[in-house]
Amino acid sequence: MKTNHLKIFSGILILLGSAVCAVGQTAPKPKVSAQAARIAPLFKSGKFQDAKGGAMPYRYFEPPAGTTPGAKNPVILYLHGEEEAGVDNNAQITTTECATVWAEPAHVAAHPSFVIAPQIAKGADWTAEPAYSATLALLAQFIKDHPAADANRVYIVGFSQGATGLWNMLLKNPKLFAAAMPISGSADKYLGDYQAWAALKNTPVIIIHAYDDTVVPVGAALSAAAALQAAGNQFLGYGAPTPCLWSPGSTPAPHDAWWTAFHKFEVVYNSLFWGDLAATHNGEIDPTTLYTKKSHGNGITEVWDYALGTAFVIERPEKAIIIDTTMGHGSIYQFIKNNVLSNKNIDLEIFFSHQHNDHVLGLPSFAGAAQLKKVYVHALDAAPVKALLGADAGKLVLVKDGDQIPFGGKNAEVIAVPGHTLGSIVLKYENYLFAGDSIGTGYVGVGQILVEQYVQEVQHLLDKMGAGKYIVYGGHTGENYGTISEKYVTDLLRCAKGMVANTLPAPVYWRGGDTTARRVSTVGGSSITYALTNVRRVPGALRNLQINPAALYQGYEPQFAQPAGAPPTRAAGFVPSITYYYASVAATVDAISVTPTAMDADYKSIAVNGAAVRSGDAYKASLNPGMNRIGVAVTAANGAARTYTIDVFRSAR
Repeated sequence: MKTNHLKIFSGILILLGSAVCAVGQTAPKPKVSAQAARIAPLFKSGKFQDAKGGAMPYRYFEPPAGTTPGAKNPVILYLHGEEEAGVDNNAQITTTECATVWAEPAHVAAHPSFVIAPQIAKGADWTAEPAYSATLALLAQFIKDHPAADANRVYIVGFSQGATGLWNMLLKNPKLFAAAMPISGSADKYLGDYQAWAALKNTPVIIIHAYDDTVVPVGAALSAAAALQAAGNQFLGYGAPTPCLWSPGSTPAPHDAWWTAFHKFEVVYNSLFWGDLAATHNGEIDPTTLYTKKSHGNGITEVWDYALGTAFVIERPEKAIIIDTTMGHGSIYQFIKNNVLSNKNIDLEIFFSHQHNDHVLGLPSFAGAAQLKKVYVHALDAAPVKALLGADAGKLVLVKDGDQIPFGGKNAEVIAVPGHTLGSIVLKYENYLFAGDSIGTGYVGVGQILVEQYVQEVQHLLDKMGAGKYIVYGGHTGENYGTISEKYVTDLLRCAKGMVANTLPAPVYWRGGDTTARRVSTVGGSSITYALTNVRRVPGALRNLQINPAALYQGYEPQFAQPAGAPPTRAAGFVPSITYYYASVAATVDAISVTPTAMDADYKSIAVNGAAVRSGDAYKASLNPGMNRIGVAVTAANGAARTYTIDVFRSAR
């Protein structure tokens, strides 16, 4: 008994002590995003009463009156994360920017939308009752009460716990939402419901996650993406804005993947608005086959595919020039003919800024079209374009720096700006630069030449521009708030020079994957992404190294013995700073041509397998069955030597 009294007394002391500490302490301040707090006052307050008498507080944003007279506007439903739960009806719009980003003035101008942000109490769950039914009822009532709300464009966004709620709501209501954006969430508990995933085959879903997220591991995002792809969803994959998986160390807080999405990658914002149930006939049509357009005046029209890859059409009385053809899965030729051209039968010419898939894969839709007369491309990027032309390969015109294309009573000038690819070119016409990815649209990836050399290429472009004022149209306009000017190019030159001088910060580039070694540097509105090994000139380096017929892959693979056509295990293409490569060919290929191009015009010598060759000339190397090693030795004018090695595996059968 005595012992029990002591225990009770001790417990009372502990409780009293805790109470004293609690009185003397200040409750922790709620987490607040400064940017969200600035926009939050634009949101009104409401409380929804469900049929059972339950109450759900919510905040909502309405586009200013007169923003889009007579038009209907999309509705964005935001489901918040665990930290935002409560009863204050405020944390869900101030903790993160996931609700307020859509109400920022520049975004309202681009895509005026209604935003609804309900709040659930601490300990509640979006996937359980009453939150699940109340949220759906609130959404239905809101649309009913707002005649300008477009029921065909209802989008759902969720963060963390809210993203898990998003998956539950989306899978149960596939015909309600035109697009979805789950951020740092998990759909793992729903992966076995194959029929539910199949219903999302034609729903745009933008999955956002960070590779180093320790709260919800990135495997959840990868599994959800795989489930969508298995269901036949084409909105995910190469060139598309999803899944957006941020590199380790590129987000201020790994679980807050929304920060990178809304601060670093504007294409994420623009992609949500691709969803439209009316356009897809309530989900019956694959949205990746659709295109949208925007007129810029002066006969210039911008065309977007589902990945926001950009093509431009310039129409003049005698012909129209199309810059790039995107990678959309539908016929961009028919879209342009039916929806863009004033003269439906006008002669067409296509100008390719470079060879990457997201710029050229729309070309086959022009196959056999009599009105397509010419296709312009730089010689170093011509091979993929020629293959896509097929029987129309005779329409291919190889261009080089300084070439003039007569157009509209004037000349359009070709300006070579290698770096993103070796054959990247800009079309200068009037006071416009149609630049593809040669200088990027906000940021450019430089990997095919050294940044030190890229300085010279950007300076060459500026020299060609002179003192003129320009509008610059890049190949991915969805990644920018608006158009860019000649200042963008001058900033790009300053950025490249600062990188070479090592005077600029070089944080991890946010895109690139879990093992990325890429960095990004920024000056003004221009950024360059690059590998740390690809900045400064290396004595004796090659500018380019090509083999034919085969693809060159980076790295050393001593056990490489896959048949020709097997999926590569490493990155494709040549980089001056990388010296080991491999390739594979079929048993029928008994020789391969090797073409080295020196970085410096005053190089001393180049030898392939000991035989002297000139820069730019091809050397024919015989191949035995099995592994064949080819050495390319380069000696610079100052005597510095460098050897590139290619292991070519020839199949035995």
